[in-house]
Order: sequence, then structure tokens, then C-alpha cells
Amino acid sequence: MTDEAARPVSVVNELARERNREAADRTLLAWIRTSLAMISLGFGIERLGQAAVAFDQRFDGAAQTKTRLFGAALIALGVVATLAGMWEHRRILVAIAAEDYRYAGRFPIARCMGGALVAVGIAALVLVLWGM
Repeated sequence: MTDEAARPVSVVNELARERNREAADRTLLAWIRTSLAMISLGFGIERLGQAAVAFDQRFDGAAQTKTRLFGAALIALGVVATLAGMWEHRRILVAIAAEDYRYAGRFPIARCMGGALVAVGIAALVLVLWGM
């Protein structure tokens, strides 16, 4: 008889683990949706800048560079958000699988992503106002 089979299984604990696992999966999907929105918006802004230059030749290279930088920043932030969400998901699954699972405070990835998005927004605002 193995040690695993001898240990009584708590249904309450196992159901709690399952709920935590499902919550972690939903959180990862939320990270993916948010990342996809940032990547799509960045791509759209960059393409809009390209279309504006093609439509009206009065736009100079600086306007095209600004939209390209802002679009690239959003795309990069979306990729980083996806990677951060995947890393956090894996870390939570490992913690849940541990026999002596205890909640431990964790690094606020969402707050860091929000701060990065604010920084991109401020940079875009400066670029827009500086270009006027």
C-alpha cells in the first residue's frame, strides 16, 4: 500500500483546488483577451498611420513615425502581457498542486501592466501634442 493511498482525501480541499484551478484558467484567458486587444489596437493604429500617409501626401515622415512607434509600443506591451499572464498561470498551478498549499502574496503583474500602459499613453500624448 502506498503512502498516497493511505492518506485520506478531503473532498472539500480537492473541490477548493479545482475552483482555484478554474479561476487561474479564467484569469489567463482574461490576460489573453487583454493582450489581444492591445496587439490589435497597436496594429490598427500603425496601419491607420500608413493609410493616412498614402491617402494624403501632406503627412510627413514624423507623423508616420509617431503612429508606428505608438503601434509598436502597444504590440510589444500586448506580447509582454501575454508572457506575464502565462508565467503567473504556471506559478499558480504549481502552488495549487503543492500538498502544503498556502496563500502567499505575489508580485502585482496587473498593476505593472497598467503602469506600462499609462506610460505608453503619456508618451503618445506627448507625441501628439509635440507634433501639433
